[in-house]
Amino acid sequence: MSTGIPPPPASSSDPSKPPPSPQRLALASAYSGGGGSLLPRIAIAAVLVTLAIGAYAYFGQKPPVAAGEITHLTAYPIHRVSNSALAAEPRAAKVENTFDEIVVIAEVRLHNQSKGPLFLSDMYAVVSLPGEEHRSFAASAKDFNRVFVAYPELNPTKQQPLVRDTTIPAGETVAGQVIFNYPITKDQWDLRRSLDLTVSFLHQNDLTLPAPQ
Repeated sequence: MSTGIPPPPASSSDPSKPPPSPQRLALASAYSGGGGSLLPRIAIAAVLVTLAIGAYAYFGQKPPVAAGEITHLTAYPIHRVSNSALAAEPRAAKVENTFDEIVVIAEVRLHNQSKGPLFLSDMYAVVSLPGEEHRSFAASAKDFNRVFVAYPELNPTKQQPLVRDTTIPAGETVAGQVIFNYPITKDQWDLRRSLDLTVSFLHQNDLTLPAPQ
């Protein structure tokens, strides 16, 4: 009795399925330990992505529309003492009233580094003291001149004022004085931590300038 010819061994691959791609073979080799570890490749890719994001953020950011500085600061302390008594009580003890104020004159320079005009809207300055802050808006054009009339000893420091509604053409620089006043004593002023001047523009972000100590 003939035993016949034995059948060929079954193939491990299914002829109906396409062969695996080189990318899948490489990935399988990496996971199985062949072709080097996958972790260094992931680390390199992460570094490249981080560098790309940083470059986009750096080169994609627009510079501020304006730059500036406070070139000089003058602080003029005012201290007054007055004695008063009630008119109906002429024999009453007199009451002593004190008045303290600091007039601050800031010399400011602003530069328009945008491609269009800038329109100055407002200006204010905040003085930071230990435990408290005081804000003062810039004196108007009329009050600016009144300060030098009331305190003529400040006249030698007087310059052109920097006023609201000033237009700064593209690429141009303007300079002038801005006056603020604070109801504090000279001793408090001397203990200040900082004074920051904020300039507001129409349709643009504010610009904050730290004052020299």
